[in-house]
Amino acid sequence: MSFIRKVKVGKTTYLAEVKSVRENGKVRQKFIRYLGKDFNGKPQKRVLQSDVTVKSIKRSLDVLAVDAMAKDLGINEIANKHALALIYAHLLENRSINTLETWLKFTEIPEVLGLESVSTKNLYESLSDVSEGEFTLINQRLTDTFRKLEPLDEIAVIDVTDTYFEGKNTSIKRRRGKDGKIGKLIQLGLAVSFQNGFPIHHQKYQGNLNNTQIYKDMILTLREQNRKCIIVDRGMSSDENIKLAHALNAGVIAGLRKTQTIEKKYLETIQRNEIYSREHRVVLKNTSVFVKGFPFEKGRLVVVYNPLLEAVKREHAFSKENGSDDIYAGYSLVYHNTSYSDAEVIKKYYEKDIVERAFKQMKGVLKLRPIRVWLQDHIDAHVKICYLAYAILAYMNFKLIKTKTSAVQALSSLRYGYRVQLSVKGSADPWPVYVPLEPQQKNFLKALGVVVK
Repeated sequence: MSFIRKVKVGKTTYLAEVKSVRENGKVRQKFIRYLGKDFNGKPQKRVLQSDVTVKSIKRSLDVLAVDAMAKDLGINEIANKHALALIYAHLLENRSINTLETWLKFTEIPEVLGLESVSTKNLYESLSDVSEGEFTLINQRLTDTFRKLEPLDEIAVIDVTDTYFEGKNTSIKRRRGKDGKIGKLIQLGLAVSFQNGFPIHHQKYQGNLNNTQIYKDMILTLREQNRKCIIVDRGMSSDENIKLAHALNAGVIAGLRKTQTIEKKYLETIQRNEIYSREHRVVLKNTSVFVKGFPFEKGRLVVVYNPLLEAVKREHAFSKENGSDDIYAGYSLVYHNTSYSDAEVIKKYYEKDIVERAFKQMKGVLKLRPIRVWLQDHIDAHVKICYLAYAILAYMNFKLIKTKTSAVQALSSLRYGYRVQLSVKGSADPWPVYVPLEPQQKNFLKALGVVVK
């Protein structure tokens, strides 16, 4: 029986096939054939360049990065792999669904997901194939994973955005959105974790619901999930919603609108020289504000004064011929019923832009935007696909923290990592070669735990 042995000649190690034979009563190794230089335990033959042909060139590194994140999160366990291909495609390419069939063939997504063939028909059908039960199980796996990385029960940040869909067979009515456009409008409520923006919960709503009504539905769900504190902006808060938070024994940090009652009872009592002092200063990421708190509705009303914002607002008013002079320009209000200090609350409230960044990624990178789908369940599935794609993106951002690079930036770099399949004339075994990796790409792959073989 033959076997492979290493033969070292100078500084070079070669691989050779040999077999043991007995001659004159002694066992020795008989050389059979030379296999080539040793390259990571495999023979590397010397071949003529003219004998080498390229069988395929496919996008690889960004696919491997996304697939690694999906495996960590359990998203890759979706039964319909065409739906999983849509999630990967959402992260990697801005294309309509009817052009994905061709594009996917030039990526390693089919190989990674075990898809023998990809068709536009199967991609469309997969939109309605992810059941609510399957999605619930996957979402629970996400929560279990994210809870190991961040105390999810402490604080959730919620907000609402809207988007449009163009399907003729949907029951969605045409309405005017926040951007002034008129179309078939739906709203998406999203809850994310405070520290890393991990998705916690999402819910689709009709376009005619106002934000305070959406808040009621979401706070009930989040309280059932034992979230201790919820942060919302002033567009979602109201006296009724504050009372609901108390009834649910839920902590809330919410922006409030300035009303005549609040202005007269609280703002009029504040002297500018009093609040604008070292004692009341709170340092935020990009600026400083000055705060003063009052007992209010079984909690605290925190008045926030921002001198820079005041200057901008007054300058804007001065530039207009009929601009009004707001004596409370630069003042804003935040309510809370938590055990945090007023300063801690203000830091948490003004650092809640994590959910705004999440929506920016969902509406930009992940294309939560007008798409031409024709069935209601396709709309629901599209929102789920965007939600799961955002979960991958948020997790990737977490893994890349030490590199000081966002997931979007890393994927942009890795998209140029191609895998080339080469073959040699007379050999049936092709071998893969990656285009030379840049140091930055290697750092990204290392941070994400991706091993290129």
